Amino acid sequence: MVGRYHAEATRSAADADLVAVADLDVAKAKQIGEDHGVAKVYRSGAALIRDPEVDAVVLALPTGIRARLANIALRAGKHLLLEKPPAMSASQIRNYARLKGDAVVGCCSSRFTFTEGARAARECVERGDIGTLRVVRCRGIFGVEPRIPDYRPPAWRVRHALNGGGFLVNWGIYDLDYLMHITGWLLQPETVLAQAWPIAPDLAEGRVHPDSDAENHVVLMIRCKCGAVLLLERGEAVAMRNETAWQICGDRGSLHLKMTLQTDMPTVTIDTVDPGGALKSTTIFQGPGEDQVNTMPVLDFVAAVREGRQPRTDLQKALVLQKILDATYKSARTGKAVQIRNEKNA
Repeated sequence: MVGRYHAEATRSAADADLVAVADLDVAKAKQIGEDHGVAKVYRSGAALIRDPEVDAVVLALPTGIRARLANIALRAGKHLLLEKPPAMSASQIRNYARLKGDAVVGCCSSRFTFTEGARAARECVERGDIGTLRVVRCRGIFGVEPRIPDYRPPAWRVRHALNGGGFLVNWGIYDLDYLMHITGWLLQPETVLAQAWPIAPDLAEGRVHPDSDAENHVVLMIRCKCGAVLLLERGEAVAMRNETAWQICGDRGSLHLKMTLQTDMPTVTIDTVDPGGALKSTTIFQGPGEDQVNTMPVLDFVAAVREGRQPRTDLQKALVLQKILDATYKSARTGKAVQIRNEKNA
């Protein structure tokens, strides 16, 4: 599905041409090629990368098989856009960094950072309207939906070995990137404490593959080097009502956000206190839902290649996100808080 989004986005870019597609299922690759007027269709990703007409590659495939092709692309000097999560581990991203040379490399976890609501919230934090950061909260719950008849869940989606994890890497990484972007990447992680749960056995059929071994519900707390705390809860197919809420609290005020796609009317509100102690709420952004979130990572990537810069979420930022993912799963597995190693380039 997401590969089609990337193909459509590339076709919409004024400064890029879609020249080749690849898929193990050649029929699917040919269909995308036909839909977008692309003659070159490969069954092998490595063969596509070797094509001299290809300058940049988008890897939209399960994380467990992405690193091999990413390494091939970087060794070939190709610019690279990675679907989320960026890798299976922080060590893979460090390896990408060693191989990248002058290449432009980005990660699609940035999707929601391009929205107008995110821009308004970031500018508010930059101006110091809420003061020094204290607590950043995200709670995103997708309750149980009716089973889709004859739907066969993919084997990779909730598997550690095939995709690096479950709902945290499938959706929670968007929350982390979104909140890091709004706060100017000041929330550098120091310690992570987490708990994760698999889908309830009586809800699993038709919602996850029988071999799934990763979480559909996760809670984590991150203590950051700046002294702020980030709290994240994400759940999918859980016995709860749908709920989506983001809050960024400082010592002078707090922001309340509704991320796009979760509502028909994304809204950003700031709460402040006047000199007399009265709470004042002001809406600083409200607009219709945006449908460009799947397009913007590619357009930003193309612009980055053209302008000789790195994309919105580059390898340095992707490494921060990946270290949080790694620490979350280790904490959930061991039941202990996990320290995140400090790195000069992270």
